[in-house]
Amino acid sequence: MTDDQALLPFEGNGRLIRRQWHEGRWFFSVVDVVGLLTDSERPRKYWSDLKAKLREEGFDELSAKIGQLKMRSLDGKQRMTDAADAETLLRIVQSIPSPRAEPVKQWLAKVATERLEEIASSDLLAGLSEDQRRLFVRGQLQEHNRQLADAAAGAGVVSGRDFAVFQDWGYRGLYAGETARDIAARKGLHRGEKILDFMGSTELAANLFRATQTDVDLSPCLKAGDSWAEHSGPGMLARRQNAVTG
Repeated sequence: MTDDQALLPFEGNGRLIRRQWHEGRWFFSVVDVVGLLTDSERPRKYWSDLKAKLREEGFDELSAKIGQLKMRSLDGKQRMTDAADAETLLRIVQSIPSPRAEPVKQWLAKVATERLEEIASSDLLAGLSEDQRRLFVRGQLQEHNRQLADAAAGAGVVSGRDFAVFQDWGYRGLYAGETARDIAARKGLHRGEKILDFMGSTELAANLFRATQTDVDLSPCLKAGDSWAEHSGPGMLARRQNAVTG
């Protein structure tokens, strides 16, 4: 990885965010993002205090997902620093009151989309046909949908009907108000045909982002009604990065 890839400018103010490719995904410097959100002169101290507060509030799972990686500082030296992937970082962003929180979320959405594009153009999928790429992303989405169902159940979405409504909220965010039934009708599908089986790789990738980020956003939800609204937000973020029309 080149230094250009390791230092990523945040759009708008040119502030650099360190990142590193690790275990098949991008990890970002938590301190850099905290500094961006707070303008604190001591972002390490701010993050240390916030981390302790999150632990006191029972966010042990979040703490477990934050690791330390060696990243190059502006002085050129490699130093260990707290790092988190995009999903975990979104949860941290939600814990910091800042007018930049929404722009940072959108920026992360763009980075996540770029990551999917990198995977699509990597040696792993090089030479594959569109159908083969679609099947690969479809498999990834199927696995994340299972995880999403577990997270939704923990947020109060228990019955089959509740989950169907919950999924519709996600589709509404991604497809400008369309429900699963609307999408199926637009695609001309017959009864029993699944809409995910009639999507291209790009459309599936947008749905994959929606599923992974909703899993993150559901953590603070306490009841099914709250979780429905939480599912629409990641879909709208993905829509901003990809013009999804099916």
